[in-house]
Amino acid sequence: MKPGIRITGGRLRGRKVQAPPGLEPTRPSPGIVREALFSILGQELTVGGFCDLYAGTGSVAIEAISRGAPRATAVENHRTALDCLRKSSTELGLEASLEIVSYDAAKFSRPGVFHIVFADPPFGAIPSNLMDRCLDLCRPGGWAVLQWPSDRPKEWPPDHVVRKYGSSTLVIRRKSE
Repeated sequence: MKPGIRITGGRLRGRKVQAPPGLEPTRPSPGIVREALFSILGQELTVGGFCDLYAGTGSVAIEAISRGAPRATAVENHRTALDCLRKSSTELGLEASLEIVSYDAAKFSRPGVFHIVFADPPFGAIPSNLMDRCLDLCRPGGWAVLQWPSDRPKEWPPDHVVRKYGSSTLVIRRKSE
């Protein structure tokens, strides 16, 4: 069987997203983290665009579309991951709703465009200003979500929601109106 990540909910539930063998160059978000993320966001997904920074296989962006996001942008710069992402987009018929951007996520800039921005950078290379960068990409009232390594505890301000799921922690903040 070829490697892949199963979509956990929505109209594409059970379908697979292509993935390179092993975890390199990606570290896909575990199903439990994706389920928790989309449970927390709920109907916010249907409000506007979704951005998946450091997309890897694109499983989070694809699942966002599956669960009702009108469109998603997946930003990734690793060739093998991009090949898998493009193949998944075609196989799942998402070419019209999934924009694939071959670019360094740390430098990606479209200020105030997205309703939800999700960032899951390589745990060894997390930019210190990542939450601020994500909020900059959000439109007013939008949501920034980081997937943070649970073994790197950090004090977050009180306006951040923090939920731990095994080795991953979701950190969520809403951009003021």
